[in-house]
Amino acid sequence: MSVTYPADATATTYLFTLRGKIKPPTIADARELHNKTAGSPDGIAAARALGDLSHNVYTSASSGAGSDEILIIDYWNSPSGFGQFFADPQVQAGAELLFTEREGILWGPTNGFGDFHLAQPSGASPAAVGLLRAGVTSLEAAARAFNAYAAATINTARRYGQIAHATWSPLPDAGGTISPEVIGVDLWIDADQMNAYYELGIGFEHFGPVFAREPRTSVWQAAEGQWTEW
Repeated sequence: MSVTYPADATATTYLFTLRGKIKPPTIADARELHNKTAGSPDGIAAARALGDLSHNVYTSASSGAGSDEILIIDYWNSPSGFGQFFADPQVQAGAELLFTEREGILWGPTNGFGDFHLAQPSGASPAAVGLLRAGVTSLEAAARAFNAYAAATINTARRYGQIAHATWSPLPDAGGTISPEVIGVDLWIDADQMNAYYELGIGFEHFGPVFAREPRTSVWQAAEGQWTEW
């Protein structure tokens, strides 16, 4: 099957985070609705044709996230395709059915933040996500702080099952400007081990001088049940 992808589809990937409170009464009901809309064969085909490379769903793993919330993480390689997909009235209608309130942001890659991606032990899979989102004094200062944090913590974090750490900054709208902000995304093998690691509180002293306001942190785990993912 031949597909013509958007002209700006490249090897550069962009992170899309969609966090919201669900409208259906239970997570199971939300899963059924998600699989019928975003997870339908037609929906998946449309998203992939416009540059959606992957799609995963997470639920609360304790602090910072409510039991009535879900987190969707996508990776795209076409900003124009992303915009076209989410401008579709059917996509918007599906989101209105799934969420009472939501926030979706497209984030671009950063450089010099101490990102790392490690191999997984045999039989393991990414089962949990830790997010840190913060306004910063500047991206340059934040890069130094995040790199120092990663250097100080990577060995201990790996013993607790960390797989990867990546930092992103939001893409501005066409012609728009935004205050410097970053989101750090940590992937873990186990939610309990992730929470145990964060409770250690190590390395946070590197962040204080560059945070422009109190950071927002939350922890998530792979959603139970058969969510349609790719």
